[in-house]
Amino acid sequence: MQADDPFDMKYKAHKKINKRIDCKDLFVTSQNLVLVFEKKIQLLAFSDILVREWVLEAPIKYVRIVSGPPKRESLLVALQNGVVVRIFIDNAFPIPIVKQTTAIALVDISSDKKKIVVIDEHQSMFVYDIQSKKLLFQETKVVSAAWNLEFEDMLAYTGKDQLFIKTREMPASQQRLPGQVVGFKGSKIFCLSDKAMNTIDVP
Repeated sequence: MQADDPFDMKYKAHKKINKRIDCKDLFVTSQNLVLVFEKKIQLLAFSDILVREWVLEAPIKYVRIVSGPPKRESLLVALQNGVVVRIFIDNAFPIPIVKQTTAIALVDISSDKKKIVVIDEHQSMFVYDIQSKKLLFQETKVVSAAWNLEFEDMLAYTGKDQLFIKTREMPASQQRLPGQVVGFKGSKIFCLSDKAMNTIDVP
């Protein structure tokens, strides 16, 4: 890989970690720890062995773990320069998903991994088809969003103390709800308000 490649990364294997690590975020997968730094992500075995490392082109703004088979989970990584990549933890090469012109604050992927929702630093939300890169839907003044884990094409998002639920091309339904949606499973929405996690049942 050329040094000027925008997805430049380094691969390091079987290197023992024997020092304190100060990282921005820490995630746990079935077999590994994921450490997030300013512009890099490290994958550690539970035995403190450094398995793999990815160095990205811009500061990391947001990371979400995407479920998968053990040792084959993936990460959605949003960068300061507007790029979203997907990293499979058993692969040294990030896969570019979308490219925005502004920094990204939040990203989530649909249950069948065909669509992605992106919220930028200006609270603008964009929904893309991953395969075609086509913009399917957009909205303004949105602070959080989550795809339904059981029903494809069902998206919950919040803004201006309102909860919106959109299914396919239908108009979004809404109800008053302070806080931010952090999860959506079946008919239950998980919303974080101040320091309390609330479960809301929706039709």
